[in-house]
Amino acid sequence: MNDELVRLMEELDNSKEKASEHSISSKINRATENDQSTKAIAERIAFGFAEEYTDKPNGWGTYFGPMMVWVGDDGKAYESPSIALVTKEIVEHWKVRSQETINPLMKARYAGLVWDLSEAAVEEKPDYRIAIDYVNALLDVTDNDLYEHSTEAITKITRAFKVASSLNNKELAERCVESAIKLEDRIAEDDKAGLWGFCFELFVLGKYRDLSEAQKQKIVDDLESRLTHVSKGHSPWVCESAAIPLATYYRSKGMSDEVTRVIEVVGNCFEDACEGLAPMQASSWLQHVHDIYISYNMIESAERVSKKISEVGPSVVESMQEFSHSMEIPKEKLDAYLESMTEDGLHKTLSRIAAQFIPKKDQVEQQVLDLARNHPLTYLFTKTLQDHKGRPVATIGGVEEDLEGNVIHQLSQNMNVDSSFLRHSFNKATVVYEFDAQELTKYIFQSPIFEESKKDLVHAGVQAYLDEDYISAIHILVPQAEAAMRTLVELMGGATLRKNRQGGLQLRTFDDLLRDERVEACFGTDSSFYFRILLTDQRGWNMRNDVCHGISPVGAFNYSTADRIMHVVLCLAQVREKNA
Repeated sequence: MNDELVRLMEELDNSKEKASEHSISSKINRATENDQSTKAIAERIAFGFAEEYTDKPNGWGTYFGPMMVWVGDDGKAYESPSIALVTKEIVEHWKVRSQETINPLMKARYAGLVWDLSEAAVEEKPDYRIAIDYVNALLDVTDNDLYEHSTEAITKITRAFKVASSLNNKELAERCVESAIKLEDRIAEDDKAGLWGFCFELFVLGKYRDLSEAQKQKIVDDLESRLTHVSKGHSPWVCESAAIPLATYYRSKGMSDEVTRVIEVVGNCFEDACEGLAPMQASSWLQHVHDIYISYNMIESAERVSKKISEVGPSVVESMQEFSHSMEIPKEKLDAYLESMTEDGLHKTLSRIAAQFIPKKDQVEQQVLDLARNHPLTYLFTKTLQDHKGRPVATIGGVEEDLEGNVIHQLSQNMNVDSSFLRHSFNKATVVYEFDAQELTKYIFQSPIFEESKKDLVHAGVQAYLDEDYISAIHILVPQAEAAMRTLVELMGGATLRKNRQGGLQLRTFDDLLRDERVEACFGTDSSFYFRILLTDQRGWNMRNDVCHGISPVGAFNYSTADRIMHVVLCLAQVREKNA
């Protein structure tokens, strides 16, 4: 080690001031900036590792992990500090340092690294006594308030208890329990939910078997008292932090009355807090408390809140802002595109239109990932989708936990843009070939999945479409598309019936049919995914369900919607019998 680092380590070893691994790391980095000796590297990386890394991606299955992980321009993943830097010499250095230093924070870090990384990095099992030193050092840090931030103390006492428990060291674990209870008493503040409740989660919900009745009762009583405090004049989210753990505990004990009591407290807190909020925020909070009521089987309360959600819906719609975007396409380019779409005869044109406007799922998925990379904040938070009355119909999570939802949402937006090209293609085909409803119906019925008995209905739908009577066209053609899909499944040997609650049989839902493996085998992944988004998924256009359940407003029966239904019919019309 260089002289500056030697002086720094001596200073840190004897320091009794509050500190954090981050502040120590900054000092060491400055002192070892140009020092590449083994000891300098050992000290530099020792305080650079992040804690609580066990369940994170790109981890090593250890408690400690890299502070940073990134993908370079070469497409490779990089991490800092890397476990590849941890050698036997460095582990040995940490062992020595854990015995030399009298600074509890530093002792805990050195001992913790040896205990946690030895086997993963150098394939050597550490002596269990290093774990005991680790726990004792962590207890010294928390008991003597040597941490900079209270949350750091919670992290350390939690780690101490888990390591002590893994050693089956009852005496050490009991010390951790006592230390944790005292810590929570010292740092808890009503409006800071992260500073209390950790004892309840760790020992009561964690079912620590050696917890005394007196300790257990104190922890439960403390959280009950906290619930009483925060249910008045505090954020309902703080109230929830106290109520949900209590409700979870009481439910595990079969104490249903207590469950109802604490959930009513948090529910009332949310409902009261919605008064005076902006409509969109109120709707979001009411949805949240509705989910809470449902999860605890409080059906009447959930129904009461659902009415409130419906009541606030119109105000949500009124408060929404409209955003639009326009783009210009040179006439010569559009004309050239339409010429290429409508060449080689009517039948080839209709087949080309059917194929051209089926979105490619993998391309949209890559689009979402690219957008998330360039605009990360937009894709971190949950989106709530609402219908024309402001009623929430679906939620889409962040891109990491709900990639499919984000793909569906993006694809739905893409389809709005593509609709203009689909409209121009239909119009151009009509002008070039001057076909009528009879000719188009004849083309459709070349497919065996359209039953001959439905020909007049399909003809009426096609005629309404060509006459721009979109309300009639959509109402006629949507059920016929569903009937055709049902016929397809039957022809491919699948079942279209399922048992109902009355002991009889009923038809499978359209969404269920679209998820049938035979549909994907016939049309491919892209088409079956497109059909679901367009017709039966609430995160998408959901046209079939909205139309057939009478949900769609009159404005939804427009050329764009009608074009999409006609496009689905043309896609279905591509199905042919073998050798036909």
